[in-house]
Amino acid sequence: MGVLRLDAAPLIRAAGRPPQAGSVEAAKDLAILQWLQSTRTPEMEANSWLTLERDPIFFSRALGIDMVKLTPRLNRGLRSFMGPIDAVMGGIKKQTARPRPYEQYASIKPCLPREDSLSFPSGHSTWYSAASELLADLLPERRERLLAVGFHAGASRVMCGVHFPTDVEAGRRLGAATALQVIASPQWQSLRNDPALQKELQLLRSVPQESLPLLVR
Repeated sequence: MGVLRLDAAPLIRAAGRPPQAGSVEAAKDLAILQWLQSTRTPEMEANSWLTLERDPIFFSRALGIDMVKLTPRLNRGLRSFMGPIDAVMGGIKKQTARPRPYEQYASIKPCLPREDSLSFPSGHSTWYSAASELLADLLPERRERLLAVGFHAGASRVMCGVHFPTDVEAGRRLGAATALQVIASPQWQSLRNDPALQKELQLLRSVPQESLPLLVR
């Protein structure tokens, strides 16, 4: 069937561009970071560490099941599509070359580990947005919960000062746009029709709605 190849041009347009230095939008970006830094609690900071790694298991609480132990085909299948998405995201980062907030402003004190990668778009936001949309394509009855988890993962990057709000917003747009391309691909349709995956999806659908854990946004 071949390797999945994404059409980068519309994805670059979907991500957009970061605000220009000295612009009103750039000032709003900084103001939001400063406000969040002054109001975040130790509990909020601790919760942000849950999404430090880009891992499908974070969606387990949306589905009410351990994805690693009980849905290994889904776990592996989802991961296999994230490489091309990360490649497009990395290319946009190099093109825009936006430094991290704490590299531009000494007043920003991150509550997650500092990274030496570029800032726009947010890789975590892109990854979790795309992953949530792909999972929602397989499990539309859990769509609201899955998208909420993806949203939270991106928001935590702003709350902890490792990304500007516009970085995360761009990541959400990029993640959603890449997911649409993946879903339209024959590779994704092949995964959807995999009998082993269908069996796991049936297991997930059997989890009663009332037993699903509360989500934190």
